[in-house]
Amino acid sequence: MRYYALLLSLLMAPVLYAQEVQCFKQHNMKRWDIPAGNYSGITHIQGDRYALISDKQEADGWTEVSIRFLPSGDIREMQFVAHHYNTQTLGSARDSEGIAYVPGKGLYVSAENDQQILELAEDGSPTGHSLSVPECYSKNNIFPNYGFEALTYNASQNVFWTTTEQGLRTDVKAPTSLNNPTPTLLRLQCLGSDGKPMQQYAYKTEAPVTNRSSRLFAFGVPELLAVNDTTLLVMERELNIPKRYNGAKCHIRIYSVNPRSGEPITDLTQPLQDMDEKKFLPKKLLYAFSTGIRFIGRKNFANYEGMCLGPRLEDGRQTILLISDSQNRAGNPLYHLKDYIKVIVF
Repeated sequence: MRYYALLLSLLMAPVLYAQEVQCFKQHNMKRWDIPAGNYSGITHIQGDRYALISDKQEADGWTEVSIRFLPSGDIREMQFVAHHYNTQTLGSARDSEGIAYVPGKGLYVSAENDQQILELAEDGSPTGHSLSVPECYSKNNIFPNYGFEALTYNASQNVFWTTTEQGLRTDVKAPTSLNNPTPTLLRLQCLGSDGKPMQQYAYKTEAPVTNRSSRLFAFGVPELLAVNDTTLLVMERELNIPKRYNGAKCHIRIYSVNPRSGEPITDLTQPLQDMDEKKFLPKKLLYAFSTGIRFIGRKNFANYEGMCLGPRLEDGRQTILLISDSQNRAGNPLYHLKDYIKVIVF
């Protein structure tokens, strides 16, 4: 019963929030000759310039694209500009996941393999600077492949936000999985523009809706997005790929939280599983949708991992860009994944 209630709420979300949020159809970036990639993050630089990060790249760096929009907020066209990779770091394979741009400094990239957030120059070379990540986020304290993915920068407050995809070993007994279909508990970490850690806030995800076996299951928070001083968006993603691929689904829920309305974690040594529920940040569902594969039926599967601000429209509404990871357009003779980009407006 719990499963069907959650699934119903997820499927109804686009209707329930249609007056607040407008969602455009996803675009296959191949139509604009954007190179195939493992795009896990996106950030706005300036004007039409955007940066993409790929989690399978063999060297530090990023991909630059130009994006132009229609008055409605949907994408008019994209153009590949350049790859900015530092060949001197070839073979580093940091598993780069999140990317954020800081005017006057450069790009910052979070990675799961080393649990670091490094500063890159615009040519892709490391500057030697990094954010001072608290010890609790060390590689030894994350579950495999569930470390840093999310990264965003709030330009008006001059702060970064990051979190792990799933809870830390010291905060949860086990990662969320099909055998452990429970919410995960996260620490939303704020860091100053000087790279030093500031407040942490407790965040609780929803429980997964999937209840069947699969060849691949992934769950957690792949992205955060600072919209303004009071709004931080949290993307919750659930990915389920059956053994024969038919019926694969990706569920996306985007929540809005206001850290100012919450209480920072005061005892950083206290496991989140022992924390009072009232101390977790309240959240509001902004939008939810799903994509999937049916060999007979829909084939719009997209594993969304990245999120960034787009332009503000003349009527004052804000556009948000979402980007998916196609695993370099992986597939078989019947179907290949696509590099999708999608716009929502609220």
